[in-house]
Amino acid sequence: MIAVSTGLTSCGNDDEPTSAIDYYLKVEEVFRVDGSTDHADRYYNPITLMKEAIRNAYPTPIAEGNDDAVINACDEVYSRFYSMYANKGEHLTCLVHLIKAHMSGDIVKDNELIKTYTIDVNPPEENADE
Repeated sequence: MIAVSTGLTSCGNDDEPTSAIDYYLKVEEVFRVDGSTDHADRYYNPITLMKEAIRNAYPTPIAEGNDDAVINACDEVYSRFYSMYANKGEHLTCLVHLIKAHMSGDIVKDNELIKTYTIDVNPPEENADE
């Protein structure tokens, strides 16, 4: 009798998922126009723009990450958003946090806050009588 044994060896490959750094936005307050989401689709959404900027600046997660590239990309969107809509009338708001995720495969093992972006374009003027 001949026995065939198939072992569970990995032929030298590491079975552990690869560790990598990725970035995402944690939305604390959604994008609003004058306190409502009803007409937000009439404007570029800064959250969507930042997500796209993160993927353009950092398309593939790697072990080292690239905080500077991701922060610079989000800062550029933040500045551009203000330059597009400042002094246009409507009050545009949202609050997002840029998060650095330490990944093991597709699983987030740990994360840390990198930066918070508070969008508050054209805030209502404070009433001096109050």
